[in-house]
Formats: sequence, C-alpha cells, structure tokens
Amino acid sequence: MKTTDDTEVMIRNLAGEAGAGQLRPTLSFERTLLLATILSFACAIVLVFATFGFQPELQATLRSAPFHHKIISMLMLAGGGILAVRHVGKPGSGAYSLAMLLPGAALLLIGAASDASSFPLMGRAGVSVPSCLMAMVLLSLAPLALIIAALRTGVTTRPAMAGAAAGILAGALGAAAYAFVCKNDGGLFVAVWYSIAIAIVMSVGAFVGKRALAW
Repeated sequence: MKTTDDTEVMIRNLAGEAGAGQLRPTLSFERTLLLATILSFACAIVLVFATFGFQPELQATLRSAPFHHKIISMLMLAGGGILAVRHVGKPGSGAYSLAMLLPGAALLLIGAASDASSFPLMGRAGVSVPSCLMAMVLLSLAPLALIIAALRTGVTTRPAMAGAAAGILAGALGAAAYAFVCKNDGGLFVAVWYSIAIAIVMSVGAFVGKRALAW
C-alpha cells in the first residue's frame, strides 16, 4: 500500500516529467486563484451592504483608526492566506505554508496588547459576539466555495491542509468585509473574535477540502 509520502513523490515526479508543459497549468492556477480572491472579496462586500445597508456613520467609520486596524489586519491575513493557498495548490507543500500568516497574526496581537480603549471583550451588547461570529462566518462561505473551486485547478497533495488554507483566506476576506459595518472596535475584541471566526471557517474549509480536493 502506498503511503502519503509515496504519493507526493510520485506526483512531484510526474510534474517534473511534464517539463515546460507544466508551466502553463501552474500559471493558470495562479490566475484562477487571484481572480477567485478578487471575486470573493467583492462578493463579501456586496453581501455586507445588501444585508446591513449603508449606515449613516460609514464615512466616519472609514476615517477611524479602529477601522484601519481591522481592515489592515484582515487584509494582511488574507495576503498571507493567498500565498499559503498558492503554495498548497502545488505538489509537495508542507505545513510551513501556514507560516505566511504570521505577519497578519502579529499585527492582531500588537493591536490586542496595545488596546487602551477599555472596550469590553464581549462587545457593546449581549448579542455582539454571536452576531459578529455568525455574520463573519456566513459572509465567508461564498468566498470559501470560490477559493476551493480555484484549488481544484491546482495539484494539491494535502487536501485537508489546502482546504484549511482556503478557509483562512475566505475567513479573512469575510472579516475584512464585515469590518465596514462592525461597531465593536476594541483591539482585544478584534484579535479574539475575528480570529475565532476565521478559525471556524478554516475548520469548515479543512472538512470540505479533504473531500473536494482529494485525488
């Protein structure tokens, strides 16, 4: 019986034998992934404003430092996520692919450690945490489907890990879109609950990817 390592070696050998002919599919996968990421973010933003509407304080929100922290943190995670997905979409990827998420994670930790807002961890209202988590997870489902579809054009030997990476990217995009309407601005709140929402989507991605991306 072949082990997982044997399968990875075989796939790498087949990819190497393809020679120059392999270049075009690789580039096609990367273009597909980039397009899926752009469409995912656009889809999440449209869903946010279709669901919550354009709020009167939107302009003030866009100029606020807490919004800048949220959107930059999430987009940095998304940037690391797209690099991780790109990496696991090729043969022989390893667990270190997820190390590309460290800059975004570090920014979240810095925001939590330097938070002097006294903003409550559980948010402004008793329903803040469940409503925020649910909104971010639901906003991430369409992006997750698009990114996993893009991964199917690649060659991954670790489908669960690829799905998890897709979930992190989708979760970060959904959370970035939600930041436009989120009223919970504490750095600690963002670090804890946004991260948990992304972790939930990551788990869903790993579960789906294990089946949808398997050879």
